[in-house]
Order: sequence, then structure tokens, then C-alpha cells
Amino acid sequence: MKITIESTTLDPMTVTEWRAEAVRRFGPDPLNWRFICPVCHHVASVSDWKNSGATEGEVAFSCVGRRTGGRQAFEEKGTGPCNYAGGGLFRLNPQPVINEDGKTHHVFAFEPKGQANHADPS
Repeated sequence: MKITIESTTLDPMTVTEWRAEAVRRFGPDPLNWRFICPVCHHVASVSDWKNSGATEGEVAFSCVGRRTGGRQAFEEKGTGPCNYAGGGLFRLNPQPVINEDGKTHHVFAFEPKGQANHADPS
């Protein structure tokens, strides 16, 4: 079985920069912030993770499918959500975020469609 893994690492952001970018894209309510799983490309909002019973640490770190019954493993073809977890052998979460203590955490990228500037109504 041949497994192909695609991974792109984005430029690091401080947690302040990351939050500001989320607000710019999706507005000030964190429940509306949306992320894309790097494995199955399923898009989920923070609200989706919350409604699934996920912990705060799972948001944008593990695919929401781990909580909603997604059984597609990363080597399987098809649509998500899948059961990918960001803490395993393969670090596929593409966005490095540096917290206030200087520690780097890798999370899912923001949903690409979230390019609209919510702070500017025009």
C-alpha cells in the first residue's frame, strides 16, 4: 500500500497574530472560526467541535470526525471527516502558533474561503 502525505508548513504566527487573523476572516465570535483538516480537507467550525463534545485542546488540532464517528483513516480515499489526530507520528498540522510562553503549537489552517475581511463591511 502506498501512502501519500501532503503537508505544507505556513509561516509561524504569534497567538495574538493568529487570533487577529481569525477575527479578520470570520468575525469576533470564536465559535464561527473555521479550520480545514490537513488530511481529509473537511471544514469545521469551533461550534462544530463544541457540539461534538470535543475538548478545547482538540479544536483545530484533531479532525472533528474523531468525535462524530468519522472512521476514514488518513490512508483511505474519500471525503471526511476522518479520525486524524494532530499528536501522532506525522505532524501534518500546518500552522505553527507561538503562545505567550514561546512554545510553538501546530494547528489546522484556517478555512481558505474565510478570506473576507469581517471588520470591513464593504
